[in-house]
Amino acid sequence: MTLYRQLTIAVLAALLLLYLESLAVSFNNTKSLVAQQMEANTQDAATSLAFSMSQTVTGNDIGMLESMLNKVSDSGHYRRIYFVDIKDNTVLERDFPVQVQGVPQWFANIMHLPDYQAEAEVTSDWVILGKLVVVSHPGQAYQNSWQALVRQLMWFSLLGVIIGVVAFLAVRRVVTPLRGIETQANEICEQRFVQQEALPKTRELRAVVVALNRLSSKLKALFDSQADLIGDLRQRSHIDVVTGLSNRTDFDARLNTFVSDEAETHCGALMIIALNNLGSINELAGRLEGNEVLRLLGLSLQRGLEDHEEALVARRQGAEFGLFVPDITEQEADALAASLILEASRISWQHQEQLPLSITMGFTYSNKVTNGPELLSEADMALHSIDIDNDEGWSKFSAMEAAGVPLVSRSALDWKKFIEQTIVDRAIELYIQPTVAVSNKQPLAFEVYARFRTTDDHQLTAGTVIPMVRRFGCSVALDQLVLEKLAETVPEGSETLAVNICAESVRSTAFCEWLPTFLAANKELARRLVIEVSEQTLKTSKSDIRSFQNILARYDSGLAIDHFGLESSSFGYLASIPLRYLKVHRSFVRNIHLSRDNQFYVKALAQLARTREIQIVVEGVETEAEWSVLSALNIDSAQGFLLGHPQALQVDS
Repeated sequence: MTLYRQLTIAVLAALLLLYLESLAVSFNNTKSLVAQQMEANTQDAATSLAFSMSQTVTGNDIGMLESMLNKVSDSGHYRRIYFVDIKDNTVLERDFPVQVQGVPQWFANIMHLPDYQAEAEVTSDWVILGKLVVVSHPGQAYQNSWQALVRQLMWFSLLGVIIGVVAFLAVRRVVTPLRGIETQANEICEQRFVQQEALPKTRELRAVVVALNRLSSKLKALFDSQADLIGDLRQRSHIDVVTGLSNRTDFDARLNTFVSDEAETHCGALMIIALNNLGSINELAGRLEGNEVLRLLGLSLQRGLEDHEEALVARRQGAEFGLFVPDITEQEADALAASLILEASRISWQHQEQLPLSITMGFTYSNKVTNGPELLSEADMALHSIDIDNDEGWSKFSAMEAAGVPLVSRSALDWKKFIEQTIVDRAIELYIQPTVAVSNKQPLAFEVYARFRTTDDHQLTAGTVIPMVRRFGCSVALDQLVLEKLAETVPEGSETLAVNICAESVRSTAFCEWLPTFLAANKELARRLVIEVSEQTLKTSKSDIRSFQNILARYDSGLAIDHFGLESSSFGYLASIPLRYLKVHRSFVRNIHLSRDNQFYVKALAQLARTREIQIVVEGVETEAEWSVLSALNIDSAQGFLLGHPQALQVDS
């Protein structure tokens, strides 16, 4: 029972008890007073009537006595009047039954006034004729008492309503701050550290709210300091302080995740851009101006890669920048290289006329990325083969075999036809890879992958096809197809089923209108489903993500962040968006047993996420050495070829 209801009942109960006590005292006093009045009135009536008879009656005139007796009895105040002679013989008698008008019988039974009897002698010429006996009639007393009780009840009811309204308003005024305290406490439990601006006027409640506000402020400061610590650590170990881009260590680690990705094969272009006259700039204008030019060049490269979500850009060393753009065609790579070098050539600085910037690029393209150092070497060779006076300012390392053009090198038109036909034919196969608990290696979840069948019965991984799917605007149709296929082949059990969807689907009105209908029709799947989106998607589409998460929450589905850690943005969204888990990018996991920085980062991230009741999952666990270190870092679960390979999802699985 709520405190509000308890207080209201207590006030009304106290009021009722007060009335009952008042009623009991009043009833007893009234009954005593009425009894005394009846006794006195009866005696007065007997004395008065006997005196009148004595004055009027001559001798033993019974007729005269009867006439006078009838006049008195008709008034209705007495139950019985009778006259007895000196020999105690009843000469005259009048009896009247007790009939109370307008008074409930139960009230008369409760009040139950006794019969009062009074006597007086009747004489004539100093001779005693007999005595007159009068017995009282309680009807009038009952009626008067009942009317008084009704009036009292009416006044009490009116007063009770007034007091009840006042008590209601007063209790509500007292209880309202308690609701605010409850809401704030629940918000703190959900790691949303809100403050109550309106303080209660009640001193005790005001003290509680002030204490809660201080607690919320302290916890928020603690959480923010932890987030800042993790961010600073990542900045120091993975970010170049001059440009704000990834450094060489981070670039090489993330490049290796594409090289060592056994689940998917990737094509891509690797580029090295050099600011050839950085030394001259430093000598002419100083190191600060040289750093500013490097920062402008980094911004130019970032803008040029905005359409490539998974592209890597870093300052590798000194005046050199490294770029890797996965899953693009060779024709797109050539066009991108020309565009990047053109934009870079437009950078201007304060001594541009005296010392123009000299920016060159060397790049290489591979249909199948299998060796990161080899790609870097090829791009470096292309860079150093450039004639500084070359108008184009870029060079491509071409060492590809001319024979055999795989599907990934086909024209854009072929890709579009292939993707559209795949969606029409529903020609995809689903694979699942387990995510296991750190404590016992038992599966907690399965990540769902899509593979694409070609006309020659080969399979293409999602990493190869998805970039083209997004390029031709087919993301929504493909994500719907994957979910529908999963609904047809839901594996038995209660493990979570994780599906990665494109950013375009999150932002699509059509997809967000289709999803509730799909989840409502597949309630068993909905309860197990977790949708994964990239950290980049969350960073660029926060409002869309919140709306999307609300849809999932209505059907007990969850939202998670994939490839976590690649963005250098704040972790503030962890407090505003309910998440099931964060999946740490494989670049932090690869050779983690050799990297103290990555170990500290993952452990600190796990501690931070635990305060938010968010689980930490790591991906890309390939070796026992990595697993032994990760299992001691307080993570919840892990995924990788060491723990389980992707398996085809069958209808009867």
